[in-house]
Amino acid sequence: MRVFLFALLLLTATTSQAGTRGQFLGMQLIVNIASVMYDGSNDSSPHVLFEAMNRPEQDSMVGRGKVLEAPQKVLNFICARKGENNYHCAIYIHQSPLARIGPGMAHFEARGAEARALFEQFHTQDNRFSFRDGDGLFLIEATPERFVMKFNANGV
Repeated sequence: MRVFLFALLLLTATTSQAGTRGQFLGMQLIVNIASVMYDGSNDSSPHVLFEAMNRPEQDSMVGRGKVLEAPQKVLNFICARKGENNYHCAIYIHQSPLARIGPGMAHFEARGAEARALFEQFHTQDNRFSFRDGDGLFLIEATPERFVMKFNANGV
């Protein structure tokens, strides 16, 4: 019983500090990246992602922010400014031929024209875009030919 209680407390302590979380909802996985974490500390990951987006600011369902437009509506990607040093990104990865999703994981990959359309919505360097969140659970690796996005609750 004590071991179970200790394991439960340890699990709660490690997950309560996470700035990145994934929630599986059957036909989609929602990845949330928040700058203000549960313990009050700050993660710069959503701010970095917000600034990397080559999109105009507009009103969205999570506040004033930037919205990535995905061909075929297989992906909803919103990063919003919630206040000073407070950003939030919500990425909805829908089950599709471009995505494999399941509890605690998602893999999205586009190639060709679809990859280029997504790639062009980010500020890039040397024809490449790379992002990894501070928790090591979410990443984007992109070139004009290939756009890959991964989430894994155990690390990517």
